[in-house]
Amino acid sequence: MPEDLPIGRRERLLAALRSRGSVRVRELAAELGVSLPTVRRDLALLADRGLISREHGGASARTSAPERRTDGPRWVVGMVLPSLHYYFPTVAQGVKAVADAAGAKIVLRGSDYDPVVDREQIGLLVARSEIDGLIVAPELRHPQAPEMLRWLDALPLPVVLVERQPPSDFFIEQLQWVASDHRRGGETAVEHLLAQGHRRVGIFGTDNVTGMQVADGWRQALRRHGIDPDEQLMGRTGLFQRDARISAFGDVVERVRKGTLTALIVQPDPDAIALAQRCLEAGLRIPEDLAIVAYDDEIASMGDPALTAIRPAKAQVGRLAMEVLLHRLRLGHDAAPQQLLVRPQLIPRQSSLG
Repeated sequence: MPEDLPIGRRERLLAALRSRGSVRVRELAAELGVSLPTVRRDLALLADRGLISREHGGASARTSAPERRTDGPRWVVGMVLPSLHYYFPTVAQGVKAVADAAGAKIVLRGSDYDPVVDREQIGLLVARSEIDGLIVAPELRHPQAPEMLRWLDALPLPVVLVERQPPSDFFIEQLQWVASDHRRGGETAVEHLLAQGHRRVGIFGTDNVTGMQVADGWRQALRRHGIDPDEQLMGRTGLFQRDARISAFGDVVERVRKGTLTALIVQPDPDAIALAQRCLEAGLRIPEDLAIVAYDDEIASMGDPALTAIRPAKAQVGRLAMEVLLHRLRLGHDAAPQQLLVRPQLIPRQSSLG
């Protein structure tokens, strides 16, 4: 028996089973353009891996929760994260804490924000017979994102997105997710600065999922208070480092001295600390001349001065993602899909308090 199936054929087999509930060998052979023996071998391999149930003349989707193991971990969960260096390690620690308590094993892989690698790594985990469920954070900013979401939603094992969620207009049947509500985090930062008397509030953030959501919250909060976001300073991170090809620091200083900028939200922490350092070197006072709120709170407390920060509950998001997956593993499809948002927390410090 072959060790694996061609990825495309396996996905088509699993998608057919998920959409119809059961399939016949002759129907699949005609649809896939392969021989009857090839389909039988494919179905036998998928059945051996616990992904489907064999029936006379065909197969059906696995609908019940997997049985608990008696000779090892109760469940084995595959996890694919885009970064194993920043932000996501804390999420992974939260996942592992709940997995350890439940007697589950985590198999971790990285994908480096690459949608092709996402698909490859997730596919490799799905193909492993011992994998009972998945926790994944795929790249959803590329044109193939809808295809990725449909594929994940159709897999015959439970999947929980972590720090990711589909667009609100995208139909989802079984896919679950737990994510930080970064839009609310952006709003919280603005509300804090407005309460300190600021009306000129700019933002510098990443162009990743988190940064875009924080910026959306920033815009919404400003508009709610009658402030035009288009009149505020906005830019991408990486522009305050000394080795940046194009520096935004001069623009910040000019606006501060003209009185058209009094506060900045900066994501992530390293850029916020770089900005604070350069401000002090240029003779600007923090927070008297410029208030700063960092976003992430991994190292913000070590800034000079200590930086106010918005802290996503990364470990809690990981814990909840694992709890949601365990709920589905225990109850099977009787468990209603859960889609949760966790609000980040404001941590006030010297950089924004007058």
